[in-house]
Order: sequence, then C-alpha cells, then structure tokens
Amino acid sequence: MAMPFIERIALAGMSAPIDRNPHITPGALGASWNFHAVSGPRSIRPVRFSVSQPLAETAPLPPNFLDKVELSPGIIMPVLENDGLEVLAFRLDAEQNVIRKICVCLNGEERRRAEELRLERDRRRFVATRGQLRRVLASKLGISPSEVELEYGRLGKPHLSRRMPSRDLHFSVSRSGDVAVVALSTRQEVGVDIEAVLPVPEADEIAALCFSACEYGSYIALGARDRLEGFLRRWTLLEAVSKALGCGLGQPLSWDERDWAVRRFVPKPGHIGTVVVRN
Repeated sequence: MAMPFIERIALAGMSAPIDRNPHITPGALGASWNFHAVSGPRSIRPVRFSVSQPLAETAPLPPNFLDKVELSPGIIMPVLENDGLEVLAFRLDAEQNVIRKICVCLNGEERRRAEELRLERDRRRFVATRGQLRRVLASKLGISPSEVELEYGRLGKPHLSRRMPSRDLHFSVSRSGDVAVVALSTRQEVGVDIEAVLPVPEADEIAALCFSACEYGSYIALGARDRLEGFLRRWTLLEAVSKALGCGLGQPLSWDERDWAVRRFVPKPGHIGTVVVRN
C-alpha cells in the first residue's frame, strides 16, 4: 500500500500545521523522494509556485496516449511518445531471479543504499527502479548498464555524468507502489510523477497548504466524485515541475506554465501520471 500523503510530508520534516490560516501562504509543494543524493529526513516548508496566470487544464491528449497498459514483471514498456519525449513504465515486484539479474549492474553506493532500507519489499523495489533506470539509459547511450555514471545537483537532482557519451539526454523517475516510470527527453529538462488513484483523506488539507490560491479555489469547486482525480492531477503536475527544475523540497521557485509542455498518461490502470518538458 502506498504511503499516505500526510505521512510522506511528515517524513520529509514539515513542521508547519496543515491548516488554512493567515500564517500559511497558499503555495504549491512539488515533492520528490526518488534518487536524492542524501537519504533521510529533509526539512521543508510550504513554498509558493509563482505563475503569471492560473494553471490551465492540459490540452487534449495526443493520439498515441495509451489508456490501458498491461505491465509484466521485469519488462519495460512505452506508455507515451511525443516529439523527443518518451515515458517508459515497468513493474517493480518481479521474481527474485529477475531482481538478482537487475542488481548486477548497480554500483557499490546503490547496493549500500538498498541494504539500508528496513523492509525487504522496499529494498527490492529500490533495486528494480535503479537497475531498470540504468538499463534504459544504457540502451540510449550504447553502453552497458554498469557503465552508466550519474551525478547529482546541489539538491539531489540526478543527471548524466560529463563522461557519458550524450549529455543532452534528460531524464526523470517516479514510483508509486509497484509501478515506476522513466521519462526521457532529448530536447529540454523533463520531470515526471505518478500516483495510484487511492483515497487521500487529507487531500483538502494538503491542497490548502500546497496549491496556489487559484488552484485551491478550482479544486474545492469540484464535485465530490471529481475531487480525488482533481487533487491527483494537480499534485502530479506540481511534483513533475519541481523535479524538472531540480528545486527539491521546500525550495522557493518561480515558473510560468507557458514555458512547459504538459502531458498526462496512465502508467497502469488505476494510476495517474503527469510529465512536463520545458518548451
């Protein structure tokens, strides 16, 4: 079961109360817990995503959008392709022999990080995610997965090492439960986020804390049947933009929606995904 949103925020170190009061400026918090260089709790605070105009709903999905994807353990499948953008999805709960094969390409630091995870399921999913990322990048670079070298920005954003054959390949990773996705762009910075469509009891409180005033207003105007999907659409967008900008949790940032191409996709039935690429 996916960790509740409120626990994920608490684990990141948020100390501010989640209530709508004049001391908390409505903002938007893009969160990324994937592939940070430094592990452990991180201190964050509510921050504002400054936009020049209210966020518009995404344009109609491209013709190659796939609304049904049957994922098999250990198999990487495309779920979206569009003008230099590619999103690949894979399941993480593969058989142990598949995980062992994937683990071979990890480096010592990645193995150490896996061993530090308390639950066996989390260790397996970390190995699968990192190993499949290496496989995807290696196939694009024409090298073996074990030769892929990653570097990290000041706030943990991963990117290809300067020693890699192609530095114009941008990528982003997201995981929800037993599903992970890798977004690749040959044009500009890319960010991706996926979430399982499961009840989020704290959605209204999180929206009050994390959404801009305009976004919060449009969210609470939704009917009860549309509220969960509306929350997840906005949340995945904010996370995807945060990852693309590499700002990390709790870092003030300003962005203009006109600078980004936004695409929605379904990594697996019962999930919502958003990927953004800088125009």
